[in-house]
Amino acid sequence: MVILKNNKVKMAVICRNVRKFAPKFEITYPMKRILQTFCGMFVLSLALCSCLGGDDDTTTYDDMVIKTFTLGTLNRYLHTTTSAGNDSVYKTTFSASSYKMNIDQVRDIIHNADSLPLGTDIAHVICNVTTKNGGTVFLKSTTSDSLTYFSSGSDSVDFSQPRVFRVFSTDGSGHRDYQVSLAARQQKAGIFQWTEADSSSFPADLTHEQERKAAEEAGLTYIGSTGVEVYALSADGYIMESEDGGENWKRDELDSDHTLLPTTSLAFISWQLDALTDYALLVGQSAASDTAMTLWRKLADYDLEGRWVFMPLADDNPYYLPLMDYVALACFKGQVLAFGSNQEIYVSRDQGITWKTSSNYSYPTDFTATAGYQVAVSADGDTLWLKDPATGKAWQGKLTN
Repeated sequence: MVILKNNKVKMAVICRNVRKFAPKFEITYPMKRILQTFCGMFVLSLALCSCLGGDDDTTTYDDMVIKTFTLGTLNRYLHTTTSAGNDSVYKTTFSASSYKMNIDQVRDIIHNADSLPLGTDIAHVICNVTTKNGGTVFLKSTTSDSLTYFSSGSDSVDFSQPRVFRVFSTDGSGHRDYQVSLAARQQKAGIFQWTEADSSSFPADLTHEQERKAAEEAGLTYIGSTGVEVYALSADGYIMESEDGGENWKRDELDSDHTLLPTTSLAFISWQLDALTDYALLVGQSAASDTAMTLWRKLADYDLEGRWVFMPLADDNPYYLPLMDYVALACFKGQVLAFGSNQEIYVSRDQGITWKTSSNYSYPTDFTATAGYQVAVSADGDTLWLKDPATGKAWQGKLTN
Protein backbone atom coordinates (compact mmCIF):
# COMPACT_ATOMS: atom_id res chain seq x y z
CA MET A 1 0.00 0.00 0.00
CA VAL A 2 1.33 3.49 -0.96
CA ILE A 3 -0.01 6.59 0.80
CA LEU A 4 0.67 10.15 -0.49
CA LYS A 5 0.66 12.90 2.11
CA ASN A 6 2.31 16.37 2.05
CA ASN A 7 4.46 15.53 -1.00
CA LYS A 8 6.05 12.63 0.79
CA VAL A 9 5.87 8.94 0.07
CA LYS A 10 4.98 6.53 2.81
CA MET A 11 5.46 2.91 2.01
CA ALA A 12 4.07 0.33 4.31
CA VAL A 13 5.71 -2.96 3.70
CA ILE A 14 3.83 -5.87 5.11
CA CYS A 15 4.92 -9.40 4.93
CA ARG A 16 1.80 -11.41 4.33
CA ASN A 17 3.07 -14.66 5.79
CA VAL A 18 4.64 -13.24 8.91
CA ARG A 19 2.42 -10.20 9.35
CA LYS A 20 2.32 -10.20 13.08
CA PHE A 21 6.07 -10.74 13.49
CA ALA A 22 7.47 -8.41 10.76
CA PRO A 23 8.05 -4.81 11.85
CA LYS A 24 6.73 -1.87 9.82
CA PHE A 25 9.21 0.72 8.34
CA GLU A 26 8.99 3.99 6.25
CA ILE A 27 11.28 5.56 3.55
CA THR A 28 10.66 9.31 2.92
CA TYR A 29 12.09 11.37 -0.16
CA PRO A 30 11.56 14.99 -1.29
CA MET A 31 9.51 14.46 -4.41
CA LYS A 32 10.16 17.83 -6.22
CA ARG A 33 13.92 17.59 -6.07
CA ILE A 34 13.93 14.08 -7.45
CA LEU A 35 11.68 15.02 -10.38
CA GLN A 36 13.72 18.15 -11.29
CA THR A 37 17.03 16.30 -11.28
CA PHE A 38 15.65 13.43 -13.30
CA CYS A 39 14.12 15.67 -15.93
CA GLY A 40 17.28 17.76 -16.34
CA MET A 41 19.42 14.69 -16.89
CA PHE A 42 16.93 13.32 -19.38
CA VAL A 43 16.90 16.52 -21.49
CA LEU A 44 20.72 16.72 -21.49
CA SER A 45 20.94 13.13 -22.68
CA LEU A 46 18.62 13.88 -25.58
CA ALA A 47 20.69 16.93 -26.57
CA LEU A 48 23.92 14.96 -26.56
CA CYS A 49 22.42 12.20 -28.61
CA SER A 50 21.12 14.76 -31.11
CA CYS A 51 24.57 16.38 -31.51
CA LEU A 52 26.39 13.11 -31.89
CA GLY A 53 23.96 11.57 -34.26
CA GLY A 54 22.91 14.67 -36.31
CA ASP A 55 24.13 15.93 -39.70
CA ASP A 56 27.18 18.37 -40.00
CA ASP A 57 25.86 21.76 -41.21
CA THR A 58 29.31 23.60 -41.17
CA THR A 59 29.76 26.03 -44.14
CA THR A 60 33.07 25.89 -46.02
CA TYR A 61 34.65 28.43 -48.38
CA ASP A 62 37.14 28.45 -51.23
CA ASP A 63 38.96 31.64 -50.09
CA MET A 64 42.76 31.51 -49.80
CA VAL A 65 43.53 35.12 -48.81
CA ILE A 66 45.67 36.73 -46.09
CA LYS A 67 43.72 39.80 -44.97
CA THR A 68 46.08 41.30 -42.39
CA PHE A 69 49.67 40.75 -41.33
CA THR A 70 50.92 42.57 -38.23
CA LEU A 71 54.06 42.34 -36.14
CA GLY A 72 54.07 41.78 -32.39
CA THR A 73 56.61 42.63 -29.70
CA LEU A 74 60.16 42.18 -31.01
CA ASN A 75 63.59 42.03 -29.45
CA ARG A 76 66.23 44.66 -30.18
CA TYR A 77 69.95 44.53 -29.37
CA LEU A 78 71.71 47.88 -28.95
CA HIS A 79 75.37 48.77 -28.56
CA THR A 80 76.57 51.13 -25.89
CA THR A 81 79.81 52.16 -24.24
CA THR A 82 80.41 51.54 -20.55
CA SER A 83 81.92 54.12 -18.22
CA ALA A 84 85.21 52.28 -18.64
CA GLY A 85 85.07 52.81 -22.40
CA ASN A 86 84.23 49.20 -23.29
CA ASP A 87 81.65 48.21 -25.87
CA SER A 88 78.55 46.56 -24.47
CA VAL A 89 75.33 45.12 -25.91
CA TYR A 90 72.01 45.17 -24.14
CA LYS A 91 68.62 43.76 -25.04
CA THR A 92 65.35 45.65 -25.11
CA THR A 93 61.90 45.09 -26.61
CA PHE A 94 59.50 47.25 -28.58
CA SER A 95 56.04 46.94 -30.08
CA ALA A 96 56.33 46.65 -33.87
CA SER A 97 52.58 46.75 -34.55
CA SER A 98 52.87 50.32 -35.86
CA TYR A 99 55.17 49.20 -38.70
CA LYS A 100 52.80 48.72 -41.62
CA MET A 101 53.03 45.52 -43.63
CA ASN A 102 52.09 45.98 -47.29
CA ILE A 103 50.12 43.08 -48.82
CA ASP A 104 50.37 42.85 -52.61
CA GLN A 105 47.45 40.60 -53.55
CA VAL A 106 48.47 40.64 -57.23
CA ARG A 107 52.03 39.38 -56.79
CA ASP A 108 51.37 37.56 -53.48
CA ILE A 109 54.11 39.51 -51.69
CA ILE A 110 54.08 40.91 -48.15
CA HIS A 111 56.77 43.29 -46.83
CA ASN A 112 57.25 46.10 -44.33
CA ALA A 113 56.82 49.61 -45.71
CA ASP A 114 59.47 51.09 -43.39
CA SER A 115 62.60 49.33 -42.21
CA LEU A 116 62.61 48.12 -38.62
CA PRO A 117 65.02 49.87 -36.22
CA LEU A 118 68.71 49.08 -36.13
CA GLY A 119 69.44 45.99 -34.03
CA THR A 120 66.01 44.37 -34.44
CA ASP A 121 66.16 40.59 -34.08
CA ILE A 122 64.36 39.45 -37.25
CA ALA A 123 65.34 35.82 -36.61
CA HIS A 124 62.72 35.55 -33.83
CA VAL A 125 59.58 37.37 -34.90
CA ILE A 126 56.08 37.03 -33.51
CA CYS A 127 53.43 37.99 -36.06
CA ASN A 128 49.66 37.91 -36.28
CA VAL A 129 47.95 36.72 -39.45
CA THR A 130 44.24 36.81 -40.29
CA THR A 131 42.67 35.13 -43.30
CA LYS A 132 39.40 35.47 -45.16
CA ASN A 133 36.67 33.02 -44.06
CA GLY A 134 38.92 31.02 -41.79
CA GLY A 135 41.59 29.86 -44.22
CA THR A 136 44.31 27.81 -42.51
CA VAL A 137 47.90 29.07 -42.57
CA PHE A 138 51.03 26.93 -42.80
CA LEU A 139 54.69 27.98 -42.86
CA LYS A 140 56.97 26.44 -45.46
CA SER A 141 60.43 25.21 -44.49
CA THR A 142 63.47 27.11 -45.79
CA THR A 143 65.24 23.89 -46.77
CA SER A 144 62.44 21.69 -48.12
CA ASP A 145 58.80 21.63 -49.21
CA SER A 146 57.59 20.54 -45.80
CA LEU A 147 54.90 22.61 -44.09
CA THR A 148 54.29 23.42 -40.45
CA TYR A 149 50.99 24.64 -39.05
CA PHE A 150 51.31 28.31 -38.14
CA SER A 151 49.82 29.47 -34.85
CA SER A 152 49.14 33.18 -35.23
CA GLY A 153 50.40 35.35 -32.39
CA SER A 154 52.51 32.67 -30.74
CA ASP A 155 54.86 31.02 -33.24
CA SER A 156 58.31 32.60 -33.66
CA VAL A 157 59.39 32.96 -37.29
CA ASP A 158 62.93 33.38 -38.63
CA PHE A 159 62.86 36.17 -41.24
CA SER A 160 66.61 36.16 -41.90
CA GLN A 161 65.46 35.30 -45.41
CA PRO A 162 62.05 35.64 -47.10
CA ARG A 163 59.51 33.04 -45.91
CA VAL A 164 56.55 31.42 -47.64
CA PHE A 165 53.17 31.40 -45.88
CA ARG A 166 50.67 28.97 -47.46
CA VAL A 167 46.92 29.48 -47.01
CA PHE A 168 44.51 26.53 -47.49
CA SER A 169 40.81 27.11 -48.14
CA THR A 170 38.32 25.59 -45.70
CA ASP A 171 36.66 23.55 -48.46
CA GLY A 172 39.99 21.95 -49.38
CA SER A 173 39.82 23.13 -52.99
CA GLY A 174 43.29 24.65 -53.08
CA HIS A 175 46.00 26.82 -51.53
CA ARG A 176 47.88 30.07 -52.12
CA ASP A 177 51.48 31.02 -51.31
CA TYR A 178 52.61 34.42 -50.04
CA GLN A 179 56.27 35.42 -49.87
CA VAL A 180 56.85 37.48 -46.73
CA SER A 181 60.04 39.45 -46.08
CA LEU A 182 61.21 41.80 -43.33
CA ALA A 183 63.85 44.53 -43.59
CA ALA A 184 65.72 46.11 -40.69
CA ARG A 185 68.19 48.97 -40.75
CA GLN A 186 71.80 47.89 -40.95
CA GLN A 187 73.23 51.28 -40.02
CA LYS A 188 72.28 54.19 -37.81
CA ALA A 189 69.92 56.78 -39.23
CA GLY A 190 71.47 60.04 -40.36
CA ILE A 191 74.73 58.52 -41.64
CA PHE A 192 75.87 59.89 -44.99
CA GLN A 193 77.08 57.43 -47.63
CA TRP A 194 78.63 57.88 -51.07
CA THR A 195 78.24 55.50 -54.00
CA GLU A 196 79.90 55.88 -57.39
CA ALA A 197 77.42 56.89 -60.08
CA ASP A 198 77.13 57.55 -63.79
CA SER A 199 78.50 61.04 -64.40
CA SER A 200 75.97 61.57 -67.21
CA SER A 201 73.25 61.55 -64.55
CA PHE A 202 74.76 64.55 -62.77
CA PRO A 203 71.94 67.13 -62.46
CA ALA A 204 72.22 69.52 -65.39
CA ASP A 205 71.69 73.22 -64.76
CA LEU A 206 70.81 74.47 -68.22
CA THR A 207 69.17 77.69 -66.98
CA HIS A 208 72.23 78.81 -65.06
CA GLU A 209 74.48 77.83 -67.97
CA GLN A 210 72.59 80.26 -70.19
CA GLU A 211 72.92 82.96 -67.55
CA ARG A 212 76.65 82.27 -67.32
CA LYS A 213 77.04 82.80 -71.04
CA ALA A 214 75.01 86.03 -70.85
CA ALA A 215 77.32 87.36 -68.11
CA GLU A 216 80.45 86.47 -70.09
CA GLU A 217 79.08 88.21 -73.18
CA ALA A 218 78.59 91.33 -71.01
CA GLY A 219 82.22 91.15 -69.84
CA LEU A 220 81.26 89.99 -66.34
CA THR A 221 82.23 87.04 -64.12
CA TYR A 222 79.14 84.96 -63.37
CA ILE A 223 78.43 84.44 -59.65
CA GLY A 224 75.05 82.72 -59.39
CA SER A 225 71.30 83.14 -59.47
CA THR A 226 68.24 83.16 -57.27
CA GLY A 227 64.65 82.81 -58.39
CA VAL A 228 64.57 86.60 -58.68
CA GLU A 229 67.93 87.83 -59.93
CA VAL A 230 71.18 86.88 -61.66
CA TYR A 231 74.49 88.07 -60.17
CA ALA A 232 77.91 88.70 -61.68
CA LEU A 233 81.15 90.44 -60.68
CA SER A 234 82.39 93.41 -62.70
CA ALA A 235 86.01 94.03 -63.61
CA ASP A 236 86.19 96.90 -61.10
CA GLY A 237 84.97 94.69 -58.23
CA TYR A 238 81.25 95.45 -57.96
CA ILE A 239 78.30 93.03 -57.90
CA MET A 240 76.04 93.45 -60.89
CA GLU A 241 72.46 92.17 -60.99
CA SER A 242 70.04 91.31 -63.77
CA GLU A 243 66.31 90.77 -63.42
CA ASP A 244 65.76 89.55 -66.99
CA GLY A 245 68.07 86.54 -67.24
CA GLY A 246 71.22 88.45 -68.14
CA GLU A 247 70.02 90.76 -70.92
CA ASN A 248 70.36 93.93 -68.85
CA TRP A 249 72.66 94.59 -65.88
CA LYS A 250 72.89 97.20 -63.14
CA ARG A 251 75.09 97.71 -60.07
CA ASP A 252 73.60 96.05 -56.99
CA GLU A 253 73.28 97.69 -53.59
CA LEU A 254 75.90 96.98 -50.87
CA ASP A 255 75.84 97.79 -47.14
CA SER A 256 79.67 98.06 -46.94
CA ASP A 257 82.60 99.12 -49.07
CA HIS A 258 82.94 97.13 -52.29
CA THR A 259 86.63 96.49 -51.56
CA LEU A 260 85.48 93.92 -48.98
CA LEU A 261 83.78 91.85 -51.68
CA PRO A 262 85.47 88.52 -52.53
CA THR A 263 87.26 88.57 -55.86
CA THR A 264 88.80 85.08 -56.11
CA SER A 265 87.87 81.51 -55.14
CA LEU A 266 84.19 82.46 -55.50
CA ALA A 267 81.40 80.13 -54.42
CA PHE A 268 77.68 80.85 -54.38
CA ILE A 269 74.50 79.14 -53.15
CA SER A 270 70.87 80.22 -52.82
CA TRP A 271 67.74 78.65 -51.41
CA GLN A 272 64.15 79.66 -50.83
CA LEU A 273 63.33 80.99 -47.37
CA ASP A 274 59.62 81.46 -47.97
CA ALA A 275 57.18 82.03 -50.81
CA LEU A 276 58.52 85.53 -51.51
CA THR A 277 62.16 85.47 -50.42
CA ASP A 278 65.36 83.73 -51.52
CA TYR A 279 68.55 83.65 -49.44
CA ALA A 280 71.78 84.21 -51.39
CA LEU A 281 75.22 83.44 -49.91
CA LEU A 282 78.49 84.49 -51.56
CA VAL A 283 81.84 83.10 -50.37
CA GLY A 284 85.38 83.86 -51.51
CA GLN A 285 88.78 85.36 -50.76
CA SER A 286 89.14 89.10 -50.15
CA ALA A 287 91.23 91.68 -48.34
CA ALA A 288 88.86 91.41 -45.37
CA SER A 289 90.70 88.39 -43.85
CA ASP A 290 93.86 86.38 -44.32
CA THR A 291 92.59 83.43 -42.24
CA ALA A 292 88.93 83.01 -43.19
CA MET A 293 86.78 83.07 -46.29
CA THR A 294 84.78 86.28 -46.72
CA LEU A 295 81.00 85.95 -46.66
CA TRP A 296 78.26 88.22 -48.00
CA ARG A 297 74.52 87.52 -48.00
CA LYS A 298 71.40 88.95 -49.56
CA LEU A 299 67.68 88.47 -49.00
CA ALA A 300 66.28 88.59 -52.51
CA ASP A 301 62.61 89.52 -52.22
CA TYR A 302 60.23 89.00 -55.11
CA ASP A 303 58.46 92.33 -54.36
CA LEU A 304 61.02 94.50 -52.54
CA GLU A 305 64.51 95.73 -53.34
CA GLY A 306 67.28 94.21 -51.21
CA ARG A 307 71.01 94.70 -50.78
CA TRP A 308 74.12 92.67 -50.08
CA VAL A 309 75.23 92.55 -46.43
CA PHE A 310 78.83 91.96 -45.34
CA MET A 311 79.23 89.22 -42.68
CA PRO A 312 82.43 90.14 -40.77
CA LEU A 313 84.28 87.52 -38.78
CA ALA A 314 83.55 88.03 -35.08
CA ASP A 315 86.54 87.91 -32.74
CA ASP A 316 84.75 85.46 -30.44
CA ASN A 317 83.69 83.10 -33.25
CA PRO A 318 86.14 80.21 -33.56
CA TYR A 319 83.90 78.39 -36.05
CA TYR A 320 84.66 80.19 -39.29
CA LEU A 321 85.18 78.88 -42.80
CA PRO A 322 88.97 78.76 -43.20
CA LEU A 323 90.75 80.34 -46.12
CA MET A 324 90.95 77.91 -49.07
CA ASP A 325 91.83 78.10 -52.76
CA TYR A 326 88.67 76.31 -53.85
CA VAL A 327 85.22 75.92 -52.30
CA ALA A 328 81.98 74.43 -53.63
CA LEU A 329 78.68 75.04 -51.82
CA ALA A 330 75.47 73.02 -51.59
CA CYS A 331 72.25 73.36 -49.61
CA PHE A 332 71.33 69.88 -48.39
CA LYS A 333 68.70 68.87 -45.84
CA GLY A 334 68.37 72.39 -44.46
CA GLN A 335 72.14 72.84 -44.03
CA VAL A 336 74.82 74.56 -46.08
CA LEU A 337 77.76 72.32 -46.96
CA ALA A 338 81.12 73.77 -48.01
CA PHE A 339 83.39 71.34 -49.88
CA GLY A 340 86.91 72.66 -49.35
CA SER A 341 90.13 72.07 -51.25
CA ASN A 342 91.67 71.04 -47.91
CA GLN A 343 89.65 67.78 -48.20
CA GLU A 344 87.28 68.83 -45.43
CA ILE A 345 83.51 69.32 -45.60
CA TYR A 346 82.12 72.08 -43.40
CA VAL A 347 78.51 72.31 -42.23
CA SER A 348 76.63 75.50 -41.37
CA ARG A 349 73.23 75.28 -39.67
CA ASP A 350 72.82 79.04 -39.20
CA GLN A 351 72.96 80.26 -42.81
CA GLY A 352 76.71 80.77 -42.91
CA ILE A 353 77.50 82.39 -39.55
CA THR A 354 79.34 79.38 -38.08
CA TRP A 355 80.97 76.40 -39.79
CA LYS A 356 81.96 73.05 -38.29
CA THR A 357 83.24 69.76 -39.65
CA SER A 358 81.02 66.76 -39.03
CA SER A 359 81.79 63.06 -38.77
CA ASN A 360 78.69 62.47 -40.91
CA TYR A 361 80.23 64.09 -43.98
CA SER A 362 83.49 63.23 -45.70
CA TYR A 363 84.73 62.88 -49.26
CA PRO A 364 84.51 59.54 -51.11
CA THR A 365 87.55 57.41 -50.37
CA ASP A 366 88.76 57.54 -54.01
CA PHE A 367 88.17 61.27 -54.48
CA THR A 368 91.43 63.17 -55.01
CA ALA A 369 90.50 66.45 -56.70
CA THR A 370 91.38 69.72 -54.96
CA ALA A 371 89.79 72.14 -57.45
CA GLY A 372 87.37 72.25 -60.35
CA TYR A 373 84.93 69.72 -58.91
CA GLN A 374 81.20 70.34 -58.85
CA VAL A 375 78.43 69.65 -56.33
CA ALA A 376 74.66 69.60 -56.87
CA VAL A 377 71.49 68.43 -55.17
CA SER A 378 68.78 66.38 -56.87
CA ALA A 379 65.41 67.96 -57.59
CA ASP A 380 63.76 66.05 -54.73
CA GLY A 381 66.46 67.18 -52.28
CA ASP A 382 67.34 63.64 -51.18
CA THR A 383 70.58 63.08 -53.10
CA LEU A 384 73.83 65.03 -53.07
CA TRP A 385 76.02 64.80 -56.17
CA LEU A 386 79.78 65.27 -56.49
CA LYS A 387 81.57 65.30 -59.82
CA ASP A 388 85.21 65.54 -60.85
CA PRO A 389 85.28 66.66 -64.49
CA ALA A 390 89.02 65.99 -64.69
CA THR A 391 88.56 62.24 -64.20
CA GLY A 392 84.95 61.94 -65.34
CA LYS A 393 83.95 60.28 -62.07
CA ALA A 394 80.80 61.12 -60.14
CA TRP A 395 79.33 60.08 -56.81
CA GLN A 396 75.91 60.38 -55.25
CA GLY A 397 75.38 60.53 -51.51
CA LYS A 398 72.40 60.02 -49.24
CA LEU A 399 71.62 60.09 -45.55
CA THR A 400 70.42 56.78 -44.14
CA ASN A 401 66.86 56.87 -42.83
